[in-house]
Parts: sequence; structure tokens; C-alpha cells
Amino acid sequence: MNETIEQKCISKGVKLTEQRKIIARVMSESKETYGESDHPDVDELYKRVSKVEPRISIATVYRTVKLFEESGILTKHDF
Repeated sequence: MNETIEQKCISKGVKLTEQRKIIARVMSESKETYGESDHPDVDELYKRVSKVEPRISIATVYRTVKLFEESGILTKHDF
């Protein structure tokens, strides 16, 4: 089984706040929900996260994605 983003954060030593946990969970579940070819941009990710927790701002999503990228948890793709 593939490692979830939450598990990758733990193994890399990234602190998981409640907001980061929600964002990580939404990202991990996106492949199951939308298929293997799903690569949402930050705006689409924000829409999905907002459905789970409307109090998370788009700025928080941007910062979290940047943190995950800098930590080697995510890889940025330019399409």
C-alpha cells in the first residue's frame, strides 16, 4: 500500500497541525476519489478542503503545499 501524506509528514518530521492533517488527508484521498491521474492545483485543492473544513483559508492551503514541497513530501508539476 502507498504511504499517505500524513505518514510521509511524520517520517520527515513535519509537524501536523489539525489544518495540515485535513489538507494531507484530502490530498491522500484524491487519488481514490478522482483517479490516479488527478493532480489538483492549489485552487482546486482549496475547494476540496473547504468542503471538509470551511474555516481553512486559501493562504493556509498555499503555505501547507509549499511546506510539503520543500520537505520533499510532494513534487510540484507544471502542466
